[in-house]
This record gives sequence, structure tokens and C-alpha cells, in this order.
Amino acid sequence: MQRVQYRLFLSLGRFMLSEKSGLLWVITLSLASLLLFFTVPNHLLSFERALIAQGEGWRIITGNLAHTNLWHLLLNLSGLCVLYSLFREYLTGCRLPVLLLLLGCAVGLGIWWWCPQTQWYMGLSGALHGLFVWGALQDIRYRRYSGWLMLLGVTIKLGVDFYSAGGSPVSALIGARVHIESHLIGSGAGLLLGLLPVSLGTQTVKE
Repeated sequence: MQRVQYRLFLSLGRFMLSEKSGLLWVITLSLASLLLFFTVPNHLLSFERALIAQGEGWRIITGNLAHTNLWHLLLNLSGLCVLYSLFREYLTGCRLPVLLLLLGCAVGLGIWWWCPQTQWYMGLSGALHGLFVWGALQDIRYRRYSGWLMLLGVTIKLGVDFYSAGGSPVSALIGARVHIESHLIGSGAGLLLGLLPVSLGTQTVKE
């Protein structure tokens, strides 16, 4: 019995690192986010400057996993699914969770250092903006003109968000101001990560 369990665990681990594991990571991350939302109170996960200053440094990362309400969570998970559908051939192996972890850390640290006026923060949208920019740069690397259009689109969106000062119909839906600073920080982090060379292994990228 133990040998069978070991083989199943080993097979699952190999699949999670395979070229076809991206969708499974999306499902896993979505289920984990839903589980956290319904079982862990937001105040234990959210980015809260005063508590981070008192030593609760994990909030820099877990603030990306906390959400103001169910609509907020569903919007972010929908965005994750859309991004995976756009860039799935680049998000093989464990690349998706690694990217989200790096982008989430960058967003949390960026808010801590550069947004002293922000006392609390929740949501994955900053990291998702970074993932979008990263994916657009992969398209550009493989000579896909859609990448340039995506970069132009996200630049326009950030400009509109900045002009509206974070006020939008989405704000009413999620019950909070859209934190445009996190979007800017996430996009900048995605730009930096996107400039790094990425190996796609044996996978064929259609141009």
C-alpha cells in the first residue's frame, strides 16, 4: 500500500513538472485560493503595514491571496484563467507558480517600500498585471506581433487607471479602491522578469 501511494505521489510530482502541467497548476491555485477565502479570515492574510512592522512579514506575500469579497476573488481567478489561455505554451512545468510567487513578492515589497500611504492591501491583480506583461514579452521574443499590441493595451489601461485615480465600476463591485500602484509595480516586475531568457525545453512554439 505504501509503495502504491509512493508511486502515485511520484507520478503526480512528475506531472506537475511536465510540459502539460500548466492547467493543473491553474486548477490547484484556484482551489487553494477558494479554500483560503472560505476558511481563513482576511485579517490573518492581508497586507497590513502596522502588523508587518511588528514582525508579521508573511503578510507581504499572503496579502496577494486575501480578497475583499467573493466578487474580488472570482475576478482575479477569471483573470488567471484568461492569462493561462493566452500564454499556456510558456507556462509549462512549475513556471506559473514560480512566476506568481516572484511577482507577488515584488508587489508586496514594492507597496511596503514605495507606497507608505497604503496601510492595507488585498488581491492578486498586481501579480496578474505582471504575468500579462511577462507573457507579452514572450510573444515578442518569438516574433509575435500580438505581444506589442498587448503591451500597448496594458500601458493604456494603466494610464486610464492612473487618470481615474483607481475609481471605476470595479471598485463598487469589490468594495475597495482599485490599487493602481500595485498594478504599476506588478507590471514593472513582469517587465524585468520578461527580459530574462526563458527556455521552453522541447516544446514547439508556433510562430
